[in-house]
Amino acid sequence: MNLVASSLALLLMLGGMGKALAAGWLLRTAVQEGSAPKYLVGPPGKGGASVGGLCPDILRAIEGVDPDIRFEIDPTPTPLRRIEKSLEDGRLDVVCALLDTARRHHIAHRLSTPVYSVRERLVALREDTRSPKDFEELARSGGLVATQAGASYADKLRQHGVAVDETDTVAALRNIARRRVRYYYGNELTCVYYIKAVQMSAELGLVPGVMGETPSHFWAGRHLEPALVRRLEAALLKLKRNGSLERIYNRYAEMR
Repeated sequence: MNLVASSLALLLMLGGMGKALAAGWLLRTAVQEGSAPKYLVGPPGKGGASVGGLCPDILRAIEGVDPDIRFEIDPTPTPLRRIEKSLEDGRLDVVCALLDTARRHHIAHRLSTPVYSVRERLVALREDTRSPKDFEELARSGGLVATQAGASYADKLRQHGVAVDETDTVAALRNIARRRVRYYYGNELTCVYYIKAVQMSAELGLVPGVMGETPSHFWAGRHLEPALVRRLEAALLKLKRNGSLERIYNRYAEMR
């Protein structure tokens, strides 16, 4: 048996490592629904739908510093709860840029280097002059607050006594205009992107003040080989130290 065949046989014997390649690993992930610009899905082309955005740029950067690792992105926009279940079941191997929750710790390894920091903001009608400064004031306002279904924000809001509606981002913004909810709570980048995407900049805007700033992490399924998780850890740390993670984030922050 030659060296390449021996290496491939060894990889195939090591279970739980994504798809084994002759010289590394192919790790599966998926586009998170309603998360732009974290994921931006283009129209189908000759090779299928194109996938860009903040997280695909981070995945490409990891491939650049560790050529033995490759990523396969399912371009179908997928609800967050389904992504978590697929990670738990081993049908996905990694997920990029999710906040810290007890469930995610149970089903995956949280890599120690955050990929970026999420600025949590409220969206409201521009004519709404009330600007809650904290969660207690938000709860006292009595307004219904929408957030992306499955996002960790919902639990945080409920813990502070805030009435929450979990829904799709676009639906939430339209419900503000229809006065069915008072606010939308989410990632600043995502809020700004969708306000522009649905052409509601004249009606909706960010409420002054940041409600929270939270690190967003890379998650690796618990079925993955520990040696592979360490390779991912090392790659992310290198990207942090050489400034690549910050440069990638800033490209999308400039879209605000």
